[in-house]
Amino acid sequence: MSSANNKLCKNLDCTGGQVISMIHRDRAFSAILSDGKIALVKVEEKDRSYWTLPGVGLKRVKAAKSRGSGGTRGNKFKIKIVRFLFSGGKYPAGIEYCYLAEPPLNGGEQRIKLGRDPELGAGEQVLKRAEWVPIVNLHDDLHVSQVLRSLSREEIVKYKIYL
Repeated sequence: MSSANNKLCKNLDCTGGQVISMIHRDRAFSAILSDGKIALVKVEEKDRSYWTLPGVGLKRVKAAKSRGSGGTRGNKFKIKIVRFLFSGGKYPAGIEYCYLAEPPLNGGEQRIKLGRDPELGAGEQVLKRAEWVPIVNLHDDLHVSQVLRSLSREEIVKYKIYL
């Protein structure tokens, strides 16, 4: 591959000789844990449907500063970030960053409300549901398994995770 093509492939996904336009966009998401459960958002796209951890696509630093701190895609929590868990993963548009987070307690209940993707119009929304899901049912999930490997023994006890 020529030097010019190498530079192009850093910004585009080049597969099998076919160039597919792809915007570089890192993603930050949170493993929001409480009472043995994890908050998940259901995404329904034209060709697939899946559950994922709530998060936000990260734009370049300059754009992020001009917008302020921004919101979290699919996340209508006011969460407390506890610590950074891991980065990396299989995300074609960029790097993923995962943070451990806790919800605030509102009268003993953790409330979850579906947000919206600010980059999509009302009729284009792909976020369909937000729920607390028992983490024991998800230990084979790509991100949840990484979250579980990243937690300390104390955190496993604190968040009542019994596998």
